[in-house]
Amino acid sequence: MNQPIHLCMLALTAYPVLAGRRDSRELGGAQVQQVMIARSLVKAGIKVTFICMDYGQAKEEWIDGIRVLRTYAPDEGVPGLRFFHPRATGLFSAMRRANADIYYQRSSGNDAGLMTSWCRLNGKAAIYAGASNLDFEPGPPNVHNRRDRWLFRRGLRQADAVVVQNPRQQELLRTNYQRDAVLIPSCYARPAEMATDQASATPDEVLWVGMIRKVKRPDRFLALARALPHLKFRMIGGAMGDSPEVLAYYQQIASEAEKIPNLEFMGFLPFADADQYFDKAALFVNTSDHEGFPNTFLQAWARKVPTVALFDTGSRQDGQAPYALAADDQDLREQVQRLMSEAPLHADFAARADRYFATHHAPEAAAQCYLELLSKLVRAK
Repeated sequence: MNQPIHLCMLALTAYPVLAGRRDSRELGGAQVQQVMIARSLVKAGIKVTFICMDYGQAKEEWIDGIRVLRTYAPDEGVPGLRFFHPRATGLFSAMRRANADIYYQRSSGNDAGLMTSWCRLNGKAAIYAGASNLDFEPGPPNVHNRRDRWLFRRGLRQADAVVVQNPRQQELLRTNYQRDAVLIPSCYARPAEMATDQASATPDEVLWVGMIRKVKRPDRFLALARALPHLKFRMIGGAMGDSPEVLAYYQQIASEAEKIPNLEFMGFLPFADADQYFDKAALFVNTSDHEGFPNTFLQAWARKVPTVALFDTGSRQDGQAPYALAADDQDLREQVQRLMSEAPLHADFAARADRYFATHHAPEAAAQCYLELLSKLVRAK
């Protein structure tokens, strides 16, 4: 009898999302997507192991049918030396313990090069999955030292397969790294029925959810709230890290938000708590200049909530984008105003979002794409 394919995901910072922890601020889109993909693959019959950093959990445990192996703690080791030990040694040790058929890593950084090098030495297949368009830019600009950039580029070239989220990432990978990618859209499970108190209310809020980082341009959302004082705005997000620069920027945004009477700033919320506010939203706004494929789009579309953004993921249904694409800051304000005041337009974009989500982003669709890729890699090895 054939054994199920065994996939090991190097999901180092995903444990708080997987375990539903409320005492951690690890809540990036990559972590959420890794958990979504893993759960859908388990349901499809794939054996899945996570390698996660040490957040105080057991050395090995099972969560939602996923085997979780613990490795080093986030700040463990001597600065300057901890790249070698415990990080590289801990990662390799956990990969050996996993003993999977295929290894998978998401987001740019030195882990990509470490993973693919270990896989080549041990005869295993490796998948790199992009989390942002920036991952495939020359450099890339979001990897900040020479060693890590070299390791990342090495990983990108050595991976047996590269998974991308959108057509733009396919194009960037082909142009900058001369290799093809497998396009697998991100996935999200439609939420259960809304709570009674939420379902009885008419959604009337303009929502923003994300980590408070300069690249996300939360300042644009503050400007929107000031420019449209007759609308209600809600902002959810915490600081991405604890460096003085990051915390100072977070505090700047939080302080400015408190001065805007039609804006409620909530700071960091665990994923499950933040997710519930999409039920109350009439419109979701993304203010970033560039992203990969935001999970927040899926959270909105699964609830038929129209969205507005300034970047194009390349998503199309019958030739139409499933969201409103703004050309600049002024157009962003005009798009928000129109969608919140013109019911037929709002209904049109709500229907587009719902159709596109059902066709492209249901977990079953993503799982089928991964099953085909994993089976192909196992046959090749």
